[in-house]
Amino acid sequence: MNKYLKKSTHYFAGNIFNKIILIAFLPIFTHFMIPAEYAVYTNFLIFISFANLIFFMGMQQSIISYFYAESSNEYKFTLIISIYIIVIATGIILSIVILLNGNILSQLIVRNQDYNSLIPYIVVIIFTSCIYGLTLSILNMMEHSANYAILGGAKNIILLFLFLYGAFTKQFTVYTVFHFITISSIITALLAFVNMIIILKNFVDGSFKPRIFSFRILKPVLKFGIVMIPGTLSILILQASDRYMLTYLSANTMHDVGIYSAGYKIGMIMHFLVTIISLVYLPYAMKISKEPQAQTINKSMFKYYIIFGSFFGAFIIMYSQEIFRIIIDSNYMTSYKIVFAGVFSSFLFGIFNIVNINYYARKKAGNITLAVLIGSILNIILNFALIPKYGIFGAGIASVIAYFFIVIFNYSVAVYLYKIKYNVSLIFFGLLILTIAALLNSYVIFSWMSFIVKTIIFLGIIGVSYFIMKKDRKIQNLLMLLKQEKQEK
Repeated sequence: MNKYLKKSTHYFAGNIFNKIILIAFLPIFTHFMIPAEYAVYTNFLIFISFANLIFFMGMQQSIISYFYAESSNEYKFTLIISIYIIVIATGIILSIVILLNGNILSQLIVRNQDYNSLIPYIVVIIFTSCIYGLTLSILNMMEHSANYAILGGAKNIILLFLFLYGAFTKQFTVYTVFHFITISSIITALLAFVNMIIILKNFVDGSFKPRIFSFRILKPVLKFGIVMIPGTLSILILQASDRYMLTYLSANTMHDVGIYSAGYKIGMIMHFLVTIISLVYLPYAMKISKEPQAQTINKSMFKYYIIFGSFFGAFIIMYSQEIFRIIIDSNYMTSYKIVFAGVFSSFLFGIFNIVNINYYARKKAGNITLAVLIGSILNIILNFALIPKYGIFGAGIASVIAYFFIVIFNYSVAVYLYKIKYNVSLIFFGLLILTIAALLNSYVIFSWMSFIVKTIIFLGIIGVSYFIMKKDRKIQNLLMLLKQEKQEK
């Protein structure tokens, strides 16, 4: 068990600086940028995320299913090199396409061609992020959590110092921010590439002749990845289409995008818990997927993620007023009312990932793709219907409904195809906790008395939860299984 606690600590270290920057610099962003300018920054980041999915060609998801397809170092060496080659080659071609269409993209992304000078920086960020992200995915599957932590920490520390420099020198515009991100991305991509070369050298132990490329090995991986592209793209549409659609459908256009993005970003703190579970638990779940205890462990993870995740999400929602009133510029004050959307969506996405373990283990990419494809279409339809009438609240509600759909859809398919049954009532329990928190956040006006009462309530919940966890035999059984797995190694 100590092994997995140590890995959790490494992944925590590799991601925590990103969350610190998220909180610490949001006041600085809101101080130097009006909502419309912050919306430009947000929309370009969303475009980078969309482009990354195409550049990756679904390889991050393929690695999950195929990294342990064969146990030999020869297979893993050739697999890794082949993936790098195809991703880099594709990235060069797509980068040229983006550069040639800079004016059109600037108009589509932010409704203004004046920002087309940022496109070359955007291209560099996308390409280098692919090298960096691919390396992290491989390190995660190899369970090299210490390397993961070093690379993750390096990127965010560099970005932290660059942002501090911009803030102190009062050079904190949309342009300078993307210049800083470009510098950080280049440095960390080089570090990641060097790190992977060192690891690959250790694979070559003289027992086999290294093969630089193998289409036989890459073919099923590429096939799985290509099938996953629409699904992964659909997930990003779920996560980001609301901001793009607010740009064109909301009465206040870019202003509303800025307000919505600030609130949603605070809600995305919930995604930190989702990320840690995915990084620590998913590789382990894939390794034991054929073992008899696999379903027992998956059900336990499903249960305790929902219980503790719902309370964590409620905590974020309930303290959002304090965050915005104390540290965020007054121009963004209404953003706290939209925090619920980021929390609900991230919470449901975590459940979705746990259910999807069943599909990754069976290499059924199509099941995952179908759910998120339908969900993204539903999200777009709901945005068209709700944004013109309800503005940012309509976008938030559309996002939550769409995420809820993909969870229930994939759960139902898993039950039908594989006879896998989790306690689905727990999902509604978690949503009830979050809904109560959202309603209280909407109607309880900020005061120091309300802050004290909320703090007492949450401390009580933490105490009761800890007591239940210590007494729950299922948790103890889960810990014993993890301990046995470690001893067998």
